[in-house]
Amino acid sequence: MIQSRYSLRSFVCALATAAVLIPTTDAGRATKPRGPDGAVELASHTQFVKPSKAELIRAAQRDPSVLSDTGERIYETQIDDYTATFIKQERIDGKLGKPEEIEVRFRDFPHSVYMIWKKNADQARRALYVDSPEFKDSKGRKLAKVEPNGAIARLFVSEVEIEIHGKRSREASRRSIDEFGFYSTLTLLRDINSMAKQRGVLDYRYDGEDEVDGRPTFRMVRYLPYQGEKGDFPDAKLVLHLDQEWLMPIGLYSYADHEGKTLLGSYVFHDLRVNVGLSEADFKF
Repeated sequence: MIQSRYSLRSFVCALATAAVLIPTTDAGRATKPRGPDGAVELASHTQFVKPSKAELIRAAQRDPSVLSDTGERIYETQIDDYTATFIKQERIDGKLGKPEEIEVRFRDFPHSVYMIWKKNADQARRALYVDSPEFKDSKGRKLAKVEPNGAIARLFVSEVEIEIHGKRSREASRRSIDEFGFYSTLTLLRDINSMAKQRGVLDYRYDGEDEVDGRPTFRMVRYLPYQGEKGDFPDAKLVLHLDQEWLMPIGLYSYADHEGKTLLGSYVFHDLRVNVGLSEADFKF
C-alpha cells in the first residue's frame, strides 16, 4: 500500500474537544509545568489533598472556577495518562452531524494522542500524533498519521501524514490534535473566562450535581455574548461537567443560544480510566 503526505480538509474538525472553549489562536497547547531541561514532567504524585466534596461545593457556589482550578492541580500532580470513549457531535455548515464514537488513548510524556473511530467515522478511521521527530516534516512542522476512511480510499493509500497546523487544517477546525486533552481544556476554559471577565460579560455559575456515564459530576453553566463563528466568543451557552473524582471535564455541551436549543457541539467522555500505564506499544499505528 502507498503512503501519502497531504492536507486532508475537515480532518482536524473531528479531533477537538477544546474547540467549544476558545477561538483559533496561534498559541501552542497547554502543557504541564516543565523541568529544568525543558521536558514535560510526569505527574509528581505528591500528596495534594483535594478539598472535601462539601468544601468544593461551598467554594464553587462563591466562585465556580475553583473547581476547574483544583482540577488543574490534580492533573499536574496525579495524572500521567488515560483512556476513554469520546462521543463527539458537531454542527458543521449549519447541519448537526451524527454522533461519532472514538476510542482515545492519551499520554503526557512524550505527549501522545491516538484516536480510533468506532462509529460514524467521517474522513479518518484512525489518527495518531506523538511529540517526536518521527511526526515532523523536513521543516520541523508537526504531522499526524491518519488512516483514511472508506474502502476505495484505502485501495490507494494506507496512511497519510497531515500537517496539523497547516492552512487547510486551520480553516477546518479551531483546535488541533496536539492540543487535545483534559489539561488543555481546563486551561482554555480559564483563559476564555478570564477574557470575558475582563470585558465584563462573564456569567459563569455552579449549577449543582449531575452525572455523565454514571460518574457523578459538578455541573457549571456559562453564558457569553455569542456573535457567530467569527465572533470573539465560542458559544452563547456552555454546560460543563467536571467529574467529582478527578475534576476532569468529561462532558461539554455548547449552544448558539442562551436557551440551549441550538446545539453547536457536544463532547462527552465515557469509560474513563486514569493512569493505566500506557506504553510505546499503545501508540503504534
